[in-house]
Amino acid sequence: MAVRVVRGVGARARSGLHARRVRGVLRRGRARAAEHQGALAVTVLLAAALIAPPAPQATAGGSRGGADGGFRTGVAAGCQTRADARHTDWTGMNFLGDVVCPHNLGAIRVQSTPQSTVNGQIAFAPSWFVCWKKGGSYQGKDIWYYTQADTVSGSKGAKGWGYLPAAEMQVSGHPVAGLKKCTWA
Repeated sequence: MAVRVVRGVGARARSGLHARRVRGVLRRGRARAAEHQGALAVTVLLAAALIAPPAPQATAGGSRGGADGGFRTGVAAGCQTRADARHTDWTGMNFLGDVVCPHNLGAIRVQSTPQSTVNGQIAFAPSWFVCWKKGGSYQGKDIWYYTQADTVSGSKGAKGWGYLPAAEMQVSGHPVAGLKKCTWA
């Protein structure tokens, strides 16, 4: 009988130790799961912020309010100004500020003429533009917008930088209000 009692006590002691270990593992597992859920939530929020379209903010006019309660900034309809955006083109020229506008997908040209070599393609819209200049007439408009293409198809050295004609922009007027004139124009 004594042996049975010892075995029973030992088995109970072992099973109690096992239960405590299991509870500890489960507790640590829940804590790790909560950490992973927190990291996943942050990742989802960041991804949503990156893919969310810019808030419709801009229409011509330069005043706040109106019957529709909209916000008017003096920037062309559908465009958004980003004063702190920084870009460096293939020549090393730095740009502070840009305007993000809707446009048709199309070719970026090395120079601001329709005969110029295609340097890349804009595959996504809207896109940012750092400045504008006058150039050759394209579909009745002579304004061209300087930007960087999404893909490079011409000079690899120019890294896709070039001009999109005003006719491809989905804005109400040219040049886009709030966008600087290129210094070399």
